[in-house]
Amino acid sequence: MALTEIEYGALASSEVMNNNFQYLDDRVSSVSETVTSNNAAVSSNIASINSTISSMSEELNTDIEEITSDIGDITTSLNASGYLYINTYFNGTSWYKEYFSDEDKTVRVWLEQGGVCGSMSTTTYIKPFSNTNYTLTLGTHCTYYEGGGISKKSATQFTYYNGKSWSYSVDWYACGK
Repeated sequence: MALTEIEYGALASSEVMNNNFQYLDDRVSSVSETVTSNNAAVSSNIASINSTISSMSEELNTDIEEITSDIGDITTSLNASGYLYINTYFNGTSWYKEYFSDEDKTVRVWLEQGGVCGSMSTTTYIKPFSNTNYTLTLGTHCTYYEGGGISKKSATQFTYYNGKSWSYSVDWYACGK
């Protein structure tokens, strides 16, 4: 059955009117069933999504707890090794890097520093070492070819000489406590 068009101002029979009302009622019922069916499908999908989100949220919270625990372990390890609290300084060719085991940076566990020194000169460290049990290296050119080296080493400075008394600069690096 189809909707019958009634001309404006014309009289329609009760049968045509009833058929039109029945057609419209059938269409409204059909649309209502489709909406109800679609609504049920959407509700089911929302419930499924909520369940998935809830599961993912629990997994995410578990992962966050594990990461937080791992960060605590890493922080403890870094703290104990002195790699968590660091002071760094650069000025021209001179530099140092201090590693501390505590946040207040009162317990130094390692010191690295370096720079450039002139030939036959005494270089004072920016940061003194705690003793003379540290490693000091010089650029290889002068020490290997000209017979230069370190003539004096203390916790606060070192004296370098070159074997040929030539005038040039030498890179140096020292590390220890």
